[in-house]
Amino acid sequence: MSLCAVLFVKYARKHGINPKGSDNVKVISSLRLTARDIFLVVHCGPDVMAFTIGPHGTCLLGRWNYEEWEKNKTEPGS
Repeated sequence: MSLCAVLFVKYARKHGINPKGSDNVKVISSLRLTARDIFLVVHCGPDVMAFTIGPHGTCLLGRWNYEEWEKNKTEPGS
């Protein structure tokens, strides 16, 4: 499932699939861990998913409901 989300996000960015006013798939945060590994947090529909992508595959680290994510989100330095 996480691999499908990654591929969709990359395809949507390149081809401008996301309709105006629609936030169905949105990259919340990305962080390059090494030269070839990336950590992504993606808002996809009603869920937020965190996963790593690298040359050895994709690993889903967690999945949360968006309302739960927003409720538990803290500001940097808090």
